[in-house]
Formats: sequence, C-alpha cells, structure tokens
Amino acid sequence: MHIKDNPDFKTVWQLAHDWTGEESDKTDLNAISPELRIAIDRLIRAIGGKEISGRWKGYRIFYDNSIFSFIFDFRHVIWFYLLLIHNNISRNYLDNLYVKRNEVIDWCGKSYYDLPPCWKPKDLLDKQFGKETKNHRPVNETEDRIRCQAIASALWELDRDIHPVHLVRSKILQRFGNGREYSEDTLKRWIAEVDPKNGQRKSGRPDNIEYKIVLEIDIQNRH
Repeated sequence: MHIKDNPDFKTVWQLAHDWTGEESDKTDLNAISPELRIAIDRLIRAIGGKEISGRWKGYRIFYDNSIFSFIFDFRHVIWFYLLLIHNNISRNYLDNLYVKRNEVIDWCGKSYYDLPPCWKPKDLLDKQFGKETKNHRPVNETEDRIRCQAIASALWELDRDIHPVHLVRSKILQRFGNGREYSEDTLKRWIAEVDPKNGQRKSGRPDNIEYKIVLEIDIQNRH
C-alpha cells in the first residue's frame, strides 16, 4: 500500500488543515490564517527536531546524522529554512511531506496539544463538549495555561505589537487554547508571563492598529 493510501499517514498540509478546521483545497497562500500558520510551523519544527519523523513521498528524511543523510536531505533543509525563517509556505512541498499517526498522537500528548480531529479517538470526540470540572475549575487548567502561553508566544513572534486584550479574545486562543473556559482576566494573567512587551504597553483601551497578521475575534467569546 502506498503511503498516500494508508490512513496512518497524512501530509503536513492535510493534517494542519484538519487541526484548524479549514479546507485544504480552499486555502489562499497569500492569506493563510494565523491558526493554520502555527499548525504548519509546529509540525515542521517537530520534524526538524526529530520529535516526529517525516517522509517525503514515502521516503524517510532526517533519518540520522550521517553524511549520506545530509546529502539526501539537503534540499529539505533549505525548504525548512524557507518555511521557518521566511514564512515561505509551499503547498506542493507540504502536500508531499507525510507524518505518522502514532508519532503525532504521542507528540501531542507530550506537548499538551489537542489531537487533530481526524486522529482523535471517538470517545474523546464525544467528551470534548462536556469538559469535567474540579472545584469549579477545568481539570486541565495547567495544560490549558501552557497551551495558551504557547499560542501567545507564537503570535507575538509574528507581531510583538498584538495587544493582550485582542489576543485573549482571538479565535485561535479561545478555540485552541480552551480560552472559553476561563475569564479574560485569567487569560491575560497567563499570557503576561510570556509577553515580550510586558510592562511597556499603555494602560486603558488598546489602540486600533493594523497588525501584521489577521487576528480573528472569536464570535462566541463571552466576555
């Protein structure tokens, strides 16, 4: 069975879209959402750091540190550099770069990421809208805090001027950081720990400025 027909493998392009709930055949490369960009970035960094393996059209890349692997993988090193440093996203490249199901699931668990829906066990899918609580607080509060801080750090790497108020109300933090489970003050306190401009921002209502990325506000935000 070819890798593209094996349900235990998906391309980075496919998986990133499934992760963010977007349609892979409708993405405009000139208007990629922050959520999708972060999902792609995470997968590429995980492959480059050998946290998960990558397969180019079925052939394993970055297998070891031998000279033979370096010669074979040199073009992939260039592509990863362009992706991570210059945000040069190529659909053709990412749609031929495969990752493996069990490795992604293990990596998500260690990194406190939500599983992509396509690879999430059915019992977890059934429970995702009925999160248990303990002492009136979500049971996974520590994981959610780490997740929110990771999302905030990634967005601030793209634009340091994003105001914390806009960030905590954003769709990406509310949805993928489980921000809907917490008050705005709690979220702002969490992300303040990783804010590159903490203590330097003006108090009061945030300025109405245009950011370098499109930051969608969550329409289900309760605050």
